[in-house]
Amino acid sequence: MKSSFVIVTLLATSILWCSNAWAVTLQQAKSSGWVGEQTNGYLGVVVDTPATQQLVLSVNAKRKQYYQAIANRNHITLDTVATLAAQKAIAAADTGHIIQTPQGEWLTK
Repeated sequence: MKSSFVIVTLLATSILWCSNAWAVTLQQAKSSGWVGEQTNGYLGVVVDTPATQQLVLSVNAKRKQYYQAIANRNHITLDTVATLAAQKAIAAADTGHIIQTPQGEWLTK
């Protein structure tokens, strides 16, 4: 009985550890060139994997909420806030990170 509990506990811990080990952070993804800053204020997928897709969806949902709150406070459109945010994010991107050109191409800064 006790050994079954230990096995289940070890299995559960292993599953949690593995899922965390495969999780990609935003900084890792940017440094690796897997994602890039787009001209629309949102993160874009450069290297298409399930992990980068999930990261981009998560980050962009949070950005959209934040942009909407700023737009509401300042009585401007969401698109205006997103465009201004894109300009700042692209300017602030580190050397070696991926950014989108106005023509929609990916470029290493």
